[in-house]
Amino acid sequence: MSRSDSADRAGARRSRRARSGRRHRGDAASPDTVVDTGPVEEAGPAPEHEDAAGPEDLPEELPDDGRAAGEAAPARGRRAGKGRAGRKAKKAEKAKKNGTPPRRGRRSAAAEVDPVSKFSATALRKVSVLGDRPNNVVSTLAEQSSGKRGTAVLGVLLGLCGVALVALLGVLLYLLLTDTPLEGGDKPALEMPEDGHSTLLPTVYQGEAQDQEIFAPIAERADDAEPLDAEKVFASDAEKLELDDFTMLLENAEATDSCTRWVWGEDLGQALVDGGCTSAARGFYQDQDKEYVAQFTLFDLSDAEASSEAATALDPHDHESDVGFLVPMDEGVDGLHQGYSQASTQVMGHYLAVYWVARADGGEPEEDTSMAEVNVVAMDAAVWVYEQVGRAKEEQEG
Repeated sequence: MSRSDSADRAGARRSRRARSGRRHRGDAASPDTVVDTGPVEEAGPAPEHEDAAGPEDLPEELPDDGRAAGEAAPARGRRAGKGRAGRKAKKAEKAKKNGTPPRRGRRSAAAEVDPVSKFSATALRKVSVLGDRPNNVVSTLAEQSSGKRGTAVLGVLLGLCGVALVALLGVLLYLLLTDTPLEGGDKPALEMPEDGHSTLLPTVYQGEAQDQEIFAPIAERADDAEPLDAEKVFASDAEKLELDDFTMLLENAEATDSCTRWVWGEDLGQALVDGGCTSAARGFYQDQDKEYVAQFTLFDLSDAEASSEAATALDPHDHESDVGFLVPMDEGVDGLHQGYSQASTQVMGHYLAVYWVARADGGEPEEDTSMAEVNVVAMDAAVWVYEQVGRAKEEQEG
C-alpha cells in the first residue's frame, strides 16, 4: 500500500469519527447512519430543584462512538471497561436492580422536562388555588364574623329592653287598676303592736265635734312641720294639771314616728295611715293619792278631715269598722288595762287628742264626781296644741 492510500484511509477514518461525535446522543439511529446536526450548542445547566429530573432519571444513552444500543463496545486496552461508556452501563445496571428509573443526560433533560416540574413540591404547596385572593377572603370572613357577633349582641340588648319595657308597663297598669299613689319615703306604714298587749275598750266613750273656728289656723299641717317631741308637748305647763284641790302629775312621756304601734285594730291603724299620721306623743298621769290614772295621746295627721276620720275609727260604737282602740302605757297599774274606764276624743285641727281615764285599781267609779273631775283635768294636757294655734294665727295675721 502506498503512502497516498494509507493517508486517504486514515483521513476517512478521522472524518467518520468526527461525524459520529456530532450525532444526536438521544437518537437511536444505527451506527451506519450519519446525521448531521450542525454545530453543537452547549445547553445550560438544568434547574437545580428537588423535583427536577437528574441524570439517573434519563434513559440509557447511546455510546459516544455511534454504536447502537446494546452493541458491545470495542476493547480499548486494559482501561476499556473503565471508560465513560462503562461507567454509564454500570449506573444503568445498578438503577435496574434498585428499581429506580435511569437518569437522563443533561442536554436531553433540559429539552424534555415538563414546565410544571420546574417548580419544586414545596413551591407548589405554597401556591394557593385562590391566587392573590386569600387575604381578601380572610378579611371578608372576619368582617362577616364580627358582623354576626355584633348582630347577636344587639339582639340580646333589644330583648332586655323589651323585657324591661313590658315590666314597666305591667307596674303602671297595676298602679292604675289599684289606684295606688306613688308616695315618697315619708308615707306612714301599717305597723301594728306585738301580741300580748291589752285590748281594753272604754266603758264610756264620747267624741267631741270639730270646732273649725278655733282650730282653723292649724287645719292643715305645714310642709316643713317637725314631728312631735315629747319634751315640747309635755313641757312645764303640762307636767302638773290642777283643778281646785285636785292635782294630776306627769309620770312618764314618750313620742314615736310610727302612730300605728300605739293602737290595735286594723281599721284604726289603716285610718291613721290613710290620714298621713307621721308622729304621735303620749303621757301618763296619776294623782297625788295614786287613786286615779290618765293617759293623754296626741296624733299628728295631715289635715282636720283626716283627724276626724281617725276619731270615727276610734269610736267603739261605730259598727262600720272593726273595733280598735289605744294600747295603754304599762306603768304597773291595773287601770286602763282592765276594768272600768272612760275616754273622749277631740279633733284639734290636724291633731287628734285622746283622753283616757280610770281608777288605778280598775274598779267602778264612786257615786261622787271624782271621775268627772279627772276627765276635765286631763284635757289641760293639750295646752301645747293651743299654743300652736296662737302662733299660727299670728303668722297668718302678720
